[in-house]
Formats: sequence, structure tokens, C-alpha cells
Amino acid sequence: MIFDLSVVTDTLKKLVDSAWPNAPLWTQATPQFAVDVTGLSPEAARAGQGAQLSLYLYHIDENKAQGSLFWAAQSQSAGGPPVQYQPLALDLYYLLSAYAEGSYVHEQQAMSIAMRVFHENPVVRGASPDGTQWEVTLTLERRSYDELSRLWQATTSALRLSAVYRAAVVLIEPEPGLPPAPKPSVIDLAVEPGVATGSPQLMGAHREVRYTVPGGTAVTVVQDPATVAAGGEVWLIGTDLGGVTTQQLILTGPYPGSTEADVSGWLTDPQSAVATRRVVQLPAATGVPPAGAPVPGRYTVRLEGTTGTGTSQVAFRTAEVPLSVAASVSPAGGPVLPAAPSYTVTGTGFVPGDMQVLLETIELAPAGVAAPAPGEYAVNPAGTALTLVPPAGLRTGTYQIRVRVAGIESDPALWLAAA
Repeated sequence: MIFDLSVVTDTLKKLVDSAWPNAPLWTQATPQFAVDVTGLSPEAARAGQGAQLSLYLYHIDENKAQGSLFWAAQSQSAGGPPVQYQPLALDLYYLLSAYAEGSYVHEQQAMSIAMRVFHENPVVRGASPDGTQWEVTLTLERRSYDELSRLWQATTSALRLSAVYRAAVVLIEPEPGLPPAPKPSVIDLAVEPGVATGSPQLMGAHREVRYTVPGGTAVTVVQDPATVAAGGEVWLIGTDLGGVTTQQLILTGPYPGSTEADVSGWLTDPQSAVATRRVVQLPAATGVPPAGAPVPGRYTVRLEGTTGTGTSQVAFRTAEVPLSVAASVSPAGGPVLPAAPSYTVTGTGFVPGDMQVLLETIELAPAGVAAPAPGEYAVNPAGTALTLVPPAGLRTGTYQIRVRVAGIESDPALWLAAA
């Protein structure tokens, strides 16, 4: 998508300029001559000296297949964004003509070379000044003699040899889009939730995510099932969880050295306090459980032990419920980091080779052992800090720094300001 239509014209002009010196037409019998390829109208081009080749953008039409009426219909019927946030799809029509004072040969030779170049480039690609890539198809359009006569009569120039080319589809950059709607924050699923079984049961993991967005507004989002990072707190929701005789919390997952770990020390509330939940607090540093929080990944937890007293004691083991562990991103210095050549984000659980770093939807590449170049990031050996360099030509704005490790995305914490 582009902001400026003239970049399409300039790209087409450069195609002819670059092909002109090496055109197959030039031989000893047909010596090369200079030509000025211009985007000016034919009448303005005649004011120049020597041979002139005019590639004049004389008409713009809305693309029927992808026009804004189509987008508006989509927006109204499918609940899409308003039309001003959709790109404007255009077809550009160029009048190609040549002029050489006193030489019809030079005029027709210039047209021959230009039409050969456009025939060999049915798809034209280019880049806008901000680095945005674009692509159009270039086709020779059939126009009637009457239509071309009316076109030339609209100018002060006499009718000349000409051809019409169509460049499509050109998408004009719209207004910046609205932020995406938040994902569902709460999904409750229960089977006979009011029926007591007499044996402890787990239904899931619940967490309230709190962070500050640019502008200083505090946001709270409820997660079910929960994703938690080192140092974070999560609630295990169930029934008959209070008053048991003994109780252990078992973590199952792909951390080094074992497939299960007794992490009962993570339970921070008295087991008899509330019958419907247990509070779990992960260690502040990433390591081997239970001393450290596990590396980011997808895990399950369960409770097991005994319930009852005396001879009526009964062993129990709850079903396992999912618990995702993410890397911890520190909000220090945020929520918006001021514009800078590079940025350092601290936290824990960063795993080189198994992570993604994004600025909104722009994914950065890992730099490996080298210092990060524009569009890259690097992680320190301890996995507690990453340094990123925004890509060159990043548009002015505020971008959320998103960190994913093992496919698990960390809580929102930091944004950077691009100048």
C-alpha cells in the first residue's frame, strides 16, 4: 500500500530509463539517441528539448472488484471496521506518447522501446519512501479512436501516436486501524458445580492480569485457563479443597531433569481457608522446580493427599488442569519507553532459539551471538534481558513489545515510541 501515487509513475519511468541504453533496437544502422522520459502531459513534454517520451497519468478509476463500495458492504454486513480504515483500491490509466521535433522516426523508436519494456514487465514491484512494498499489474488497454480523439482534444496538442496502459491494483494507505477488540476474558465451564462430591476436585486455573497501557490507564483482565510467569500468582479453582488432612501440589511438564515435581511450597494460603480455591505463588526466578519457576511452556498441575480423619481417611488425587508458564517481562521504565536507537527489556525465562519478539505484528529476527542490527534482537546468556533494535523506516507511533517463549505470550508490559 502507498501514500503517494507518483511513486508508481517514477517506478515506470525508471524501467524505461534503465532499459534504454541496452535496447535491442540500437545497432550500427540505428544509432542511439537521447530521450527524456517524463510524467508530464504531452503538451508540457513538447516544451522540452530533443526527443520526449511522456508517461502521463491522465485518469484514475476505482477498482470494481476491491473498491470502497465493496469494503463498505463488508463493513456493514459482516461487522468489519468502517470504510475509512480500509484501503482505497484504484486503477491508474497512463497515456504513453512520444514527441521529437521533425523526426517521426525517433518518436516511433521511442514508443517501440517503451512498449517492449512494459510488455516484458507485466508485474511491477516497488517500494514507498517508508519502505512499504507494493505491486501492480501493467496491461495495455484497448481504447477506441473516438475516445482517444476526445482525450487529445482536451489538450492544446495535436493528436499523436499514443497507447494507454492500466496499472492495478494500487491500494492507498488508509487511516491507522482501530486496535483489535480484546479477547474474551472469562469463559466459565462447569458440570454440576453445586454438587459436593466429598473428595477434592480441580476445575481449572484462574488469574487476574493487571498492567498499565500508554496513557496511564490500569487494565485488569481475567484469564481462564491461566498463563503465569515467574513471581506471579494463580488460583486453582475447585470444590472441597479446604479441611483435607494432607495435600500436595504436583507439577507435570517438560522441565529439565524430571516429568513431575512436588511444588507444595508454592501453596501460600492455609488449606482450610477457602473450600473452592488454593493460591499458588511461583518463585521469582526461573530454574528447576520447586526452587525456581519452570522454563516457559505448557504444564499441568494436580492436588493429591488424604481427606477425613482417623480410620475414615481416604486418599484422593484430582484431575490435572492446564497451566501455561510464560517469560516474565519487567515493566521497569514503562509503560512507554522513549525513542532510542535500541531498547533493553529485562525479565526472566527468555530462551534463545525458542522465542519470538514482535513490535505489534512486526516480528524481529534473532541476532545470534552478534550485536543486533535493525530489525533484530539478542538475549543475554542468563535469559534475563533482551536487546532489540527497531527495523529501519519504522513509522512514527507506539508499538507494544510482545515476547513469546515456547509459543506462550507474556503479559503486556512495555511499549516503545518510534519517532
